[in-house]
Formats: sequence, structure tokens, C-alpha cells
Amino acid sequence: MIFSNMEMQSRIERLQAIMAAQNIDVVIVSSYHGNLYYAGFWMLPMGRFNFTVVPAQGSVAIVAPIMECDRVPTYSWITDAHFYSDAGTSLAGLVQTTKKLLIERGYVLDRIGVEKDVMPVGVLETLQASLPGSDFTDVSTTLMEQRLVKSTEEVDLLRTNGQISDVGTEALMAAVAEGRTELEISNQSLLATDRALTERFPDLESFGTIITCASGPRSVIPHAVSTGKRLERGEIVNFNILSQVNGYYISQERTLSIGPLREDARKPFETIIEAHARGIAAVKPGVKCGDVARVCIDVLERAGYDQYQLHGPGHSCGIMGAFWGREEKGEIRPYNDNMLEPGMVVTIEPAVYLPGVGGFRHCDVLAVTADGHELLTHYDRGLLEVR
Repeated sequence: MIFSNMEMQSRIERLQAIMAAQNIDVVIVSSYHGNLYYAGFWMLPMGRFNFTVVPAQGSVAIVAPIMECDRVPTYSWITDAHFYSDAGTSLAGLVQTTKKLLIERGYVLDRIGVEKDVMPVGVLETLQASLPGSDFTDVSTTLMEQRLVKSTEEVDLLRTNGQISDVGTEALMAAVAEGRTELEISNQSLLATDRALTERFPDLESFGTIITCASGPRSVIPHAVSTGKRLERGEIVNFNILSQVNGYYISQERTLSIGPLREDARKPFETIIEAHARGIAAVKPGVKCGDVARVCIDVLERAGYDQYQLHGPGHSCGIMGAFWGREEKGEIRPYNDNMLEPGMVVTIEPAVYLPGVGGFRHCDVLAVTADGHELLTHYDRGLLEVR
């Protein structure tokens, strides 16, 4: 397992303390990121769900499909596991098995916390129908807030993942050349990233890592993925190394020019480099997330690019992926008055997307420290040209 039993037990104890303060008797964790955070367990849903059941007192339990019966002891620190079969629908099996567990523990008429922000409506309604005497309350924000400040073990893992991301970035930059396809380039980087992962974690499954490369007109699409398009001289290219270790996410993005930078691309490229550098310098404890965002946005607006920003200049990092794990209170957005604290991990990624010119974005990941920040990604942040 990636984390120590002491680390995992500490997460449960902190949640149970919150539950006691809020008079919640049991929490049913249903999200991918929640299960990974509290149980250390992940699975490919494929139409099936699993729960981590956390009582206010006592041992934690997992409810999972029977096909995962060998996966639970391999990846989770939790020994109390309950499985449902495919004899009926997966939803019926999940709810029936969970209800039986709650009856055994004496929680059927109590206050039950659920993640309403991510739990499918059908799953919640079926749970409510099967436990009509229970009071269901939303704990989405509570669980999110608990994940926001990372432990020493979590930051250590993200630091190692940053090193893996550096390997992928170096490999991608070495692969970039006029005439090569986006897929050839991103796949070469993915191979290097996977090798770096297995060197550091030889027994860990590789899942969730995404390497993207978008060139020319497609570079203005923030989340474009690689295609068979060949890179052409004079184009703007941006890439993203989305490296994941056990669900913990690092994003390292860079913009570059194939050949000498065109004159119409110089100003937006230099502007995002300035906004990126100023945003990084602003990250330290006691600063509002919104104030960091405004530092970046002010640079872009002074250059006349306010209408070409398609997203905020940063977000929280931790357990995160394409379909799970956003931590709202760590978002680097103008509206967010939450203060940065040591242990929080965020990205800084101001961007400008100019139709007909290109998309420009550098992104790095930073861990907030007691007196500032630590950069977890390290590739050149300047004006990059591939000759």
C-alpha cells in the first residue's frame, strides 16, 4: 500500500471527530476520490459501485462487487469487507448489502452522511427507499475540506509524482519535431512516464495518466487530446503531462513554438510567462486563493486578453482526475476567499487562447509550506522554441 496504516487511520479518526461534532452516526462514502482517500481502494466501476462505510465509532467497512474480492485486500488497509454478487442488478446488490451491514451495526434509523454532490440520484433514492427511517444529510463539503490540506505522506507522494512528471516532460520535449504526429509524441512521453512510475513503485498499477499534445488550431482547446495531426513549422503547440500515482495528480503543462516564434504569438506568450511567474511568487500561507488568482488575471487584462481566458488560473491538487476529485475551497479563482495553508497543493496555470494564433499556458504544481511554497514540477518556464 502507498500510505501507512497510521496515515489511513488518522484520516478516519479526523472524520469521526467531525461526525461526533455534527451528530452524524455513519457516513457512506460513494465517490471514487472518497473511497481512495479513506479506504485506499479504487476500482473500475463498469456499471457497479462500492461504498466505504464509516461509523461514528468502531471499524470501517467496504461494500464492493464480488468480482473485487481479491482486489480489496490487495489495495485497502480495511479488513471488514462485504461483497454483493451479480445475481440481481448491481444497484440492488449494493443497497441490500449496505442495508444488511447497517442493520448489523444498529444504524438503520440514524443520521447518515452521504456525498450528494457526486452520488447518482438513483443510488441515493434507492438507499432512501430501503432505509425509510433514516435521516440522510449531505457531507460533501465536509469530506472535501478534510482532503484540502495534505499530510506529509501525501505531499511526499506528490513530490515523487512531480519527479515522474519531469521525466515525461523531458521525453516529450525530446520527441517534439516538425512532421511528427501528436500521438507519436504523447505516446513516447507516456512510455517514459510509465517507466519512471514502475521504477519508483514497481507493484503499483498504472492508471489514469494522460499525456496530451495539441498543435496549431487545436491548441486553443484547453483539454484537447492527441490526434494523428502532424506538427507544422510556425505552429504553437501545448502539452499536458497529467501524471497520476494511486489517483494523486500532477499537471505539468508547457507551450512551445515549432521553429522560430511568429511575431503575432510573441506578445501572448510573453504575457502568460509573466502571469505564471507572478502567480507562483504570490503563493504562500495566509494569502487568499482569490488574491493569487487576481495577480495572474491582472497581467492578462492589462495586456488586453481578458476576453480570451477560458478558465481560472489554477486549482487544488490531490486525488484528482478527469471525472473526479475537485476541491472547491482550494480553487485559484477570484471569488475564493479561502486562505492558503501549509500542506495545500495547487496549480498555477494562467492562459490565453487566441483563435487563429494559438493557445498559451504554462502550468506548475506547488505545495504551500510554512514560509512560502515548494515547486513540485520543474521544467523550463520560459519562451520555448523547438528548432
